[in-house]
Amino acid sequence: MQILKPYYQIISCFFFALLGVQIKISLNYTDIENIVFHRSFFGSIILFLLILLGKEKISSLFITNNLKIHFLRAIFGILAMYFGYNALKYLSLAQASTIGFSKVFFTCIISSVIFSEKLNFKIFFLIFFGLLGIFFITNPDQINSQTGLYMSLFSALCVSGGIISISYLSKREETRIILFYHSLISTVIFFILFLKKINFEINQNLVNLFILTITALIGQYFNTESYKESETKNIVILSYTRIIFSVFFGYIFFEENLTSLNILGIIIVIISSFMVQRK
Repeated sequence: MQILKPYYQIISCFFFALLGVQIKISLNYTDIENIVFHRSFFGSIILFLLILLGKEKISSLFITNNLKIHFLRAIFGILAMYFGYNALKYLSLAQASTIGFSKVFFTCIISSVIFSEKLNFKIFFLIFFGLLGIFFITNPDQINSQTGLYMSLFSALCVSGGIISISYLSKREETRIILFYHSLISTVIFFILFLKKINFEINQNLVNLFILTITALIGQYFNTESYKESETKNIVILSYTRIIFSVFFGYIFFEENLTSLNILGIIIVIISSFMVQRK
C-alpha cells in the first residue's frame, strides 16, 4: 500500500480535472463566490460527519500544534480556488490546467529549501522536459485572454504554497482533520469577504453544488494522502497527469480541439512524470 500511495496523486488529478468540468459548467448559472463558498461549507459538514463516524476523537478537531499552518494553507487554497476557477471563464479547460503547472517550478524550488529535498541535474532536466510537453499542449498562440493567463499563473503560485503546507501537515496529522480545517477556515473567510455576493437560496443548484463538493473532497483526500510517504518534488511532478485528464475532458464535454502537437505534448508529459517518480 505504501508503494502505491505516491500514485494516489494520479487519482487526485482525475477528480480535480473532473471538478474543472463541473465548475466550468456551473459558471453558466451561478457566480464564482457561490461555488467556492458552498463547496467549502458543504465540505465542512461532510467532513465533520465523517470524523464523528471515524476513529478520530472530536477533541482532536480543537487540539492541534499546527493551527498557523492550517490557516496558511486555507489562505493559499482560497486564493488558488478563487483565481483558478475564475480563469476558467477565459481559458479552455486544458489551457487553464496546463498554465497552472508553472506551480512545478515554485514547488520544487521551495520544497528544496524548506524540506532540504535534493534537486539534481536529472530532475531539473525532466522538469523542463515536462514543461516542453506543457508548451505543446497549451498552444500559447491560441490564448485569447491575458486576464485568464494572469489569473491562472497567480493561482499556480498559491497552489504551490498550498502544496508545501499539505506536505508538511500530511506527515503530522490525519487527512480528514487536515481537510476539515481547510474547509472550515475557508468557509468563514469567504463568508466574511463575500457575504453580499453569496446567494443562500440554492434549491435549484443544491444537487450540483453537493456533487461538486464530493468531487473536490475526493480529489483533496487522495492529494493529501499522496504526500505522506514521498518527497514533495516527486509527487508534484506526477500531478502533470491532470493535464492529460483535462485535455480529454475538454474534448469530450466542450469540444476543445486536440491537435497532433497536443498529443506529442501528452506523451512527453507522461514520460517525464514517471521517469521522475522512478528516480
